[in-house]
Amino acid sequence: MNLKWFRVPKDIVFGDGALAYLSTLEGKKGILVTGGSSMKKYGFLDKAKKHLEEAGMEVSLFDGVEPNPSVDTIESGAKAMIKFEPDWIVAIGGGSALDAAKIMWAFYEHPNLKFEDII
Repeated sequence: MNLKWFRVPKDIVFGDGALAYLSTLEGKKGILVTGGSSMKKYGFLDKAKKHLEEAGMEVSLFDGVEPNPSVDTIESGAKAMIKFEPDWIVAIGGGSALDAAKIMWAFYEHPNLKFEDII
């Protein structure tokens, strides 16, 4: 396996074996954040879901993250996370999904946070 890590401030796992790595995570729930179309079309979304389920997790999906995600998308994703209460937030896809998942995570961890507080 040729895994690579990039931290800002949490871990970003990428490279060969990154999807399979999901099956090694410990937790009860995981949420997948994605734009959806290409990840779904090429089967990566299903593979990621399968690996999280192999780890024993219930899996939720937040898809439809658009390029340059809107405030509405971020707020919707954060609300979905607050309702689902995931142990893991997994972004899959391009930079927009990664950026959206990071800011959704901030609002999930700090539900009283407002955009005005961080811009």
